[in-house]
Amino acid sequence: MQKPILELQTKGFQVKHVKTENDCIRELNSNIYQIAWIISTLTIQNDTFNQTLLDFHSNGGSIFLFADNTPYVCHASEFLNKKFGITLDGGYYGSKTMTYKENGHLETGYFGQHVIFTGISNLFEGVTICHPVYSTSESREQFNTIATATDGNSSIAVYDPPSTSTEGRLCLDCGFTKLYINWDSAGTARYIINVTCWLLKINT
Repeated sequence: MQKPILELQTKGFQVKHVKTENDCIRELNSNIYQIAWIISTLTIQNDTFNQTLLDFHSNGGSIFLFADNTPYVCHASEFLNKKFGITLDGGYYGSKTMTYKENGHLETGYFGQHVIFTGISNLFEGVTICHPVYSTSESREQFNTIATATDGNSSIAVYDPPSTSTEGRLCLDCGFTKLYINWDSAGTARYIINVTCWLLKINT
């Protein structure tokens, strides 16, 4: 996480990196954070973790969810399942670069128009990648795909709650290896700053 943390700090964000669920729960319960980055692992150890995250989001906290190949999807998948009826599955070996294309967000290997991609023409998709599995058409409409991996599945998706909602925004990235592999080759540094600004409703 060193490169993402340094990039965020360079842009003026205050970052605290914790490595356990108990530490994350304690920090979220402090009510001093606007965004939580959650990077999925194999299993959830603390049964209260997901409810803490749901409460944080319901009370206006924004969340950047990261997952990778199964079984490294646990935290993101459980949250999305409870919230939208969406689970994460798959282990596609991608390791390719997605490209910007106007209105191309549903086309294989492309991302489309969204402020998250401001100033980005190429983005590394990650090495091993999962994808969302939608239980209903409603869940697919609520959680919108904005980038499609080179296997044809959703790779990055967002949720922007209605203006009347108290919830925060959400972004899901299905290839967390982009945070430390090919960092300098295709767009990742600008991407994480753009996502963080969008989650905070700050113009990039």
